[in-house]
Amino acid sequence: MVEKLQESAQSLKCLNNIEIESFRLYETLAKKINPPESSFILCLSYDSLKCAKIIQGILDYIDLPETENMNCKKNLIEIADNISNFNRRVTKTNNLNYEISCEILKELTDMEDQLSEVYTNYLKSPSIINIADEFSKLALSMRERNFRKIFETFVEQKQKHRELLIEIIYCFEAKEAERLRTMAPTFKYKNPDTWIHESTLHTFTDIEAKETV
Repeated sequence: MVEKLQESAQSLKCLNNIEIESFRLYETLAKKINPPESSFILCLSYDSLKCAKIIQGILDYIDLPETENMNCKKNLIEIADNISNFNRRVTKTNNLNYEISCEILKELTDMEDQLSEVYTNYLKSPSIINIADEFSKLALSMRERNFRKIFETFVEQKQKHRELLIEIIYCFEAKEAERLRTMAPTFKYKNPDTWIHESTLHTFTDIEAKETV
């Protein structure tokens, strides 16, 4: 039972790391985008930080420091690494024009899809039962359904993040359409839905998030 709890805790550590990297990525992007869009991006960064703190609080409560020596799931490591690498690319990009901004936002919608799937898989895995059982021993008021609700909220949050990112893309599209309308009356508006799969960055599109955590 201890070994299963350790494995489950290690999955939480991996999820915590992913949320920290997401926070850093959104924070970096918020500094490079003009308001009011930057304010919405900053909200996403703090949502990720809040998730990380909640997960860390759970880990602190069960207190299993020996899990540091256990291996994390490969797919979770890849997601965290790709978010970190993407953050470095955004950091080095000094001129976020319309096209680049939309490309970045499109990649972030893919990232949020993956995170939603990761948490959905976590809810289906034995990990959440193992952690919930341990938590119930330490906190009598914490039942599995209450513990599960935390991660269901994370899934809902990621879905809302995706929706907000697409709204921001629409804002950029509208601004660009207006700018080009004054320059070239023949400009044809391109709805974001028509290019949502056209990204050339492909940072998050090739990662499998379906492995059980």
